[in-house]
Amino acid sequence: MGLRRRAFLRRVAQGMGAIAIATGSKTLLTACVGNVDSTSGTSTTGTVSSKGVLNPGTLAWGAEATGGAPYVFYDPDDPSKLVGFEVEIADAIAQRMGVNAVAVASFYDQLSAGLAANRFDMILNGWEITSDRERSQLFSQPYYRYGQQIVVRANDSRFEQYTATSEVTLANLAGMTVGTGLGYKAQEILEQDPKIEARPYDDISAFFNNLVEGRIDAVMVDYPIVAYYVLGVGPGGTVNNRLRPIGVPIFLNNYVIAFNKNNPQAKTLKAEVDQALDLLKKDGTLRRIYEKWQIWNDQQRQIGIV
Repeated sequence: MGLRRRAFLRRVAQGMGAIAIATGSKTLLTACVGNVDSTSGTSTTGTVSSKGVLNPGTLAWGAEATGGAPYVFYDPDDPSKLVGFEVEIADAIAQRMGVNAVAVASFYDQLSAGLAANRFDMILNGWEITSDRERSQLFSQPYYRYGQQIVVRANDSRFEQYTATSEVTLANLAGMTVGTGLGYKAQEILEQDPKIEARPYDDISAFFNNLVEGRIDAVMVDYPIVAYYVLGVGPGGTVNNRLRPIGVPIFLNNYVIAFNKNNPQAKTLKAEVDQALDLLKKDGTLRRIYEKWQIWNDQQRQIGIV
């Protein structure tokens, strides 16, 4: 996703005070809080050390939960809890380290600043490596390999020959108007193609609705977003039978976890998180999480997930 992913959701989240939210039995604190509460939840004895965490007993991770499905979002059935595939990854990492996972809510475009201020140990939120971020952040090994997914109307005869496993490229969209999220990586990709008119939106539902209504020809976004908003996977997700994904994901990239390079404990924590991720990749945990959220594909084997 782009650097401004979900920045538009600040309008929705403005004015939210400090609130406690939960994932499972673990209490999570909102952003702008320097300390975390390690009294809730139950730690398990881990197989990986946790010497690099800022506060003993807790692994604090920064993310934006407002509108963050299926990554990190408030459970529609219980808004006091967080759900999402990254919530489950954070819990699994913390379990291997024998500590509590504590989410610290932040606006997406403030995550880097929060990490630099040591408000949390790490960022886990569909994060990508960029040259700008490399100046101040260290990165874990990849935990998910994602790609851009093309979505079209289910009844569009121009694409009837393509299935979800077809080889589809931007060449198939030449001369068309393609929607995506404002600031998403897909916007950058689309705008580099002179044969495509990119139309960025500041609302996820808007570009999918416009596609259904025929105002645009296709949508291209990160595959996990399609899994939630089109395939209807996860709490609150609804199957959109008027749309369908075509082709395997393209323009592959990786999601990683970020650490504060200026924190003297960062290298230690990075090594510990990498060790935990190694275990999660090899023991089937990550695959089970991705299959549950229907975002598993063969591309995950490229980063060592079995």
